[in-house]
Amino acid sequence: MSLWRETLGEVVKSTAPIVGLLIALRVTLIEFDAAEVSVVVLGSLMALAGLVLFLFGARSGIVPFGEQLGSKVPTYGSLVLLVVFGIVIGLAITVAEPNVRVMETQVDQAAPGFLPSGSLVLAIVLGVALFVGLGMVRTAFRIPLVKLLIPSYILTFILLFFAPPSFVGIAFDAGGAATGPLSVPFIIAFNVGVVSVLGRGNGVEDSFGVVALASIGPVAAVLLLGVLLGGLH
Repeated sequence: MSLWRETLGEVVKSTAPIVGLLIALRVTLIEFDAAEVSVVVLGSLMALAGLVLFLFGARSGIVPFGEQLGSKVPTYGSLVLLVVFGIVIGLAITVAEPNVRVMETQVDQAAPGFLPSGSLVLAIVLGVALFVGLGMVRTAFRIPLVKLLIPSYILTFILLFFAPPSFVGIAFDAGGAATGPLSVPFIIAFNVGVVSVLGRGNGVEDSFGVVALASIGPVAAVLLLGVLLGGLH
């Protein structure tokens, strides 16, 4: 019960200001319409309820399961298996990430037929999966995060020069869309579980950073998609 109260309190504190602002703007800057204001209020309440349920589900189910899975895989003593699990988790969790689907829909609405159907989602999913796998390598060998981030960003900026300008904004937005409310908790929890079994001295340093890599993957993948499709645009 305490988890419910804590989750509800956090959601109300984080959403109340923006909901209040939206209602105030709707009432003052746009012609007042009681029916439309009621829709805004009802939609805000539904969003609040959805966030409460999502966060409760994440805390009681997704995060514990991610930690349990992360603590189990290293016990098999196989680096290959660990990396494969990282890639599979990256694939599965990104396919399920609602932000990715929303972004695909928005791109299609802004420019119908700009991208082949499903190509954007495929690029984002593969980008996240490969870089989560890279994050498992980094965790296993305790590679300093900066040694992976810098080359990754260099690769990204090199691709900027070859990709059509129309892909640049989509690519960088893809990084944010891919690391959304569903994928981030699970990826972090999984890596925390891995580190807990490996018994590293600096748990905080080793447990985090996978999401940073996962956010670069889709950017590079979408830019590469732009390079491959450049002749079509």
